[in-house]
Amino acid sequence: MKNVSFLIVDDSPSVRSVVKSTIYNQLGSQRILSAANGLAAKLILQKQAVDIIISDLEMPHLDGFELLSFIRSHPKLKNTPFIMMTSEDSKDFVVNAIEKGVNQYLVKPFTTEKLEDAIRRSWYSAEQRRNARVFNLPPHEISLVFDEEYTTKGTINNISVSGILCELDYSEAINLFASCNINIVVKINDKKTERVKTLNCRVIRIEAQDFKDKLSRGCRVAVHVDEEANAGKTLRSLNKLMDSLTMKGLSNDVFEEKSEAIKEEF
Repeated sequence: MKNVSFLIVDDSPSVRSVVKSTIYNQLGSQRILSAANGLAAKLILQKQAVDIIISDLEMPHLDGFELLSFIRSHPKLKNTPFIMMTSEDSKDFVVNAIEKGVNQYLVKPFTTEKLEDAIRRSWYSAEQRRNARVFNLPPHEISLVFDEEYTTKGTINNISVSGILCELDYSEAINLFASCNINIVVKINDKKTERVKTLNCRVIRIEAQDFKDKLSRGCRVAVHVDEEANAGKTLRSLNKLMDSLTMKGLSNDVFEEKSEAIKEEF
């Protein structure tokens, strides 16, 4: 997890030091920011996003729940894994924290092993959501451009941040391992439309939609998203699209995580 970024929020310098040391020594990350309270953390997050937030509950100026509320209501930060540290360990309090959006829960004092485990669990769950594959998209448009000479349109069968399976009419310009640029427009609802422009992809599979119909030109084309070839803005727009598409599914994932967290804690 050396490329994962962290924000540690606690009014105790010694706690911040222990958490920072665990992240550095056990997980290998040097991308660590810290804040002495929720207000300082909020100011940091307004300037830059992080991958995981580890926060105390009781802090001056802005406590852990207030910071969590800000994060969960922020369009760009709302899915950030949030680990809460507190001395409160009653079952009602834990259930309330999880319902508010806490991903993992650490009761003080905790061992470095428990901290590492909470970090890995929260990151693994976030990665699973990011890699979710979505079917049955709402109304949408997708166009594929091959060598800037041939452009075709189709429909998306399913999509993830790593690849897309689309249905379209076959052309000789569509070859296995050929590169293409993809543009996507998805109408999430009456007020929200997501767009992805010039997503660089590579064809990894081509198959006929109906093998029995020899006259049909319909085919399914699977493409892999080339992460290195895409600009940061393009990948961010794809992630934003996936966040919008998985919003309903995320609630189910979070509910399952809540149940597991409660079982483990009690």
